[in-house]
Amino acid sequence: MEAAFDHLVHFLHRPPAEGRFLLAQAGYHVAPGGRHTSWGTWNSVSYFGLSYIECLAVEVEEIADKSDNPLIRQLVDEKPAGEGFGQLALRTTQIQEWSKRLALAGLEVTGPVPGSRQREDGTTVRWQMLFARDPESGMHPPFFIQWEQGDEERFQELSKRGLIGNHPNGATNLDSVGYAVRNLEQAADTWSRWFGWEAGTRVFDAELEAHCRSFFLPGGNVTLCEPSGAGLTRRMLDTRGERPFFVRLKGACEKTAHELFGGMYMTESTSR
Repeated sequence: MEAAFDHLVHFLHRPPAEGRFLLAQAGYHVAPGGRHTSWGTWNSVSYFGLSYIECLAVEVEEIADKSDNPLIRQLVDEKPAGEGFGQLALRTTQIQEWSKRLALAGLEVTGPVPGSRQREDGTTVRWQMLFARDPESGMHPPFFIQWEQGDEERFQELSKRGLIGNHPNGATNLDSVGYAVRNLEQAADTWSRWFGWEAGTRVFDAELEAHCRSFFLPGGNVTLCEPSGAGLTRRMLDTRGERPFFVRLKGACEKTAHELFGGMYMTESTSR
């Protein structure tokens, strides 16, 4: 079934405007997203085409604490762990079909549930979300999102509004998001059971000090990484557990890396 990488959720425990400032200092084009008034949260967004990074934070604790949305519950419950990458979202136009598939794979499914965000200019963006939990592994798979608008219409509108823009550091597209795991082969089998995807061959990434396998998706790949040394992968796994821990971006720029709010942003030239 159809699916593409949509966005990486970066949990913040500070105003998104502060996160937006620091990301901008690192050379990224970042814009205000808006407020999820029914969840008590707000966000900022940094786009690479239709793929993007969302910095998500609580604005009204009284509302967020009572939310039954699984993503908001994760944001609230994991506050003691500090800031960092929290979840992945996959874009689809077949959210009902994915709900059935995940249930047949033995997952506990929540949704589709409606979502909306009010922009600063008063306009509203709408979507549906589908969440799942795997009782067998205890893992929370990426959630699915189905936007009210189609891809082409969204791209045109986001570009017109200036949300999709050039990054001063030269980054052009989101290449992959790394997901730290304790057992690579077991995790790859689990993800294949969930989604029906086939993982790529096992490779060693010296920069991450990890053995990795990737699932290749439109908009950005998901790379599962098992640490083999005391480097970045081991450090992130020990401090934050099995979850996203880096985003690798491509562009016409020198290789750089920024560790911001517990997440690693890696940008490198496409000419390497």
